[in-house]
Amino acid sequence: MTKSKVETVFFDVDGTLLGLQSKSIPDSTIEALSILKSKGIRIIVSTGRSYEHAKFLAEHGFDGFITFNGSYCVDSNGESFFRHTIDINEIQSLHDHLTSFDNFPVGVMTTEGSFISDITDDVSAIFKLLKLDAPPPQDFSHALESEVLQLNLFVDEHKETHILTNILKNCVASRWCPQFIDVNAKGISKQIGMEQFFNRYGLSAERSMAFGDGGNDIEMLKAAGIGVAMGNAGDNVKAVADFVTGTTEEDGIWNALKHYELI
Repeated sequence: MTKSKVETVFFDVDGTLLGLQSKSIPDSTIEALSILKSKGIRIIVSTGRSYEHAKFLAEHGFDGFITFNGSYCVDSNGESFFRHTIDINEIQSLHDHLTSFDNFPVGVMTTEGSFISDITDDVSAIFKLLKLDAPPPQDFSHALESEVLQLNLFVDEHKETHILTNILKNCVASRWCPQFIDVNAKGISKQIGMEQFFNRYGLSAERSMAFGDGGNDIEMLKAAGIGVAMGNAGDNVKAVADFVTGTTEEDGIWNALKHYELI
């Protein structure tokens, strides 16, 4: 793809727009976003976070938000135009497992807000890492009364395999850190979120670019015309990328956009 054909750029948040160490957006990235906008290139956030935890980025002129890994899409005016919830039967199956066999912490993201079933040391550490306030603890049974967009299961890889195989059979999981997995309805990914924006604005995957660093970014990088993995990305993410750049703190976004002559 030539530089003139890129019309949309998608950005993951944690480890991409926000540095894992700095927890902030580098000045070089802010300048790059402004240059892209001035050239008429759409810029879209694509994150596993909720919209509530991502909308602070709106001040940088983003044209939309893919949140909850593609389950919930929001336009530049803050209006949602796509949402896909987890089937209530899946929520019931997980509830039965938690009450009968293994009561680990679960974060619950609903159309009305978020809560978590238990605040453990691992949970506190993750929210401290992200510089976010932990949602209020509530019994998981409240999820049975809600439309659930995403779950965060604080489990290791062994438990993950068991749960996805035997309990949440119609869900998919992605992991960007060792402590927990994001769980969404089967078929949902950041790629699905991208497709909502392609359809809404008459854009195409072939003329898009995407930046990411986690397992939940793999489908997005594969779907984009140009997929860029950050320097802190895992080997599985780098393997599907067209280009590997530096970390956020190393001006990775700026350097990749410069490499493709978009800025």
